[in-house]
Amino acid sequence: MDADAEAIEAGLEMLRRHGFEVARADSAAEAQPTLDGDGCDLVILETALPDADGLALCRKLSEAETAPVLVVARAADTLDRVAGLEFGADDVLPKTTHPLELLAKVRALLRRAARQARRTAQATLETWRFDAELGYVTAPSGRTVRLSPADAALLRALAARPGVVLPRDALVALLHGEGSSTGGRSIDARVARLRRTLSACDGAGDMIKTLRGGGYLFQAQVTARTGLAA
Repeated sequence: MDADAEAIEAGLEMLRRHGFEVARADSAAEAQPTLDGDGCDLVILETALPDADGLALCRKLSEAETAPVLVVARAADTLDRVAGLEFGADDVLPKTTHPLELLAKVRALLRRAARQARRTAQATLETWRFDAELGYVTAPSGRTVRLSPADAALLRALAARPGVVLPRDALVALLHGEGSSTGGRSIDARVARLRRTLSACDGAGDMIKTLRGGGYLFQAQVTARTGLAA
């Protein structure tokens, strides 16, 4: 294991010791199920990936806006660090950063994301309230469920287009970008999971209708929307 790899592993271990749940992936393909599934609160990304352009992935993650992106770059490569910022990273650190500095940076990025979330994206879905950034759905009875980042992004995409039929491939493009390798079955599984979660909030899952042929329709009236995706 080279010095850069040892430093990264030490940083991840520091995060674990301070209560963070860390899922490590050594390639873009290995990371995809986590990114497509329940998602994560923050992504630490190396630009040198064996199976993908790390900077292109950085831009894709940044445009999805589901989690802050912290790029770790080669310490001596200024261009690497600048490119990370230009491609949408929230911050860039050298791979040899001390584990305590990595811990502090992760905490700072999560605090910043939480502050931004408190200021944005809320909507009324029929009689339910949806906080699109924090992921809370609240029923008129006061019952509340919290969605994972991935489920909140899916509901945000649907709620931004009430009454519009969205085929699977359209949802894939909205959530993962044009040309994504994510399949329709993955979208079906995500919609089913979102429905189950919403159903625990006084039947809110009924707002999403499955159409024959593989499309989805958000059939609730959406009002007082702020910051939902266009």
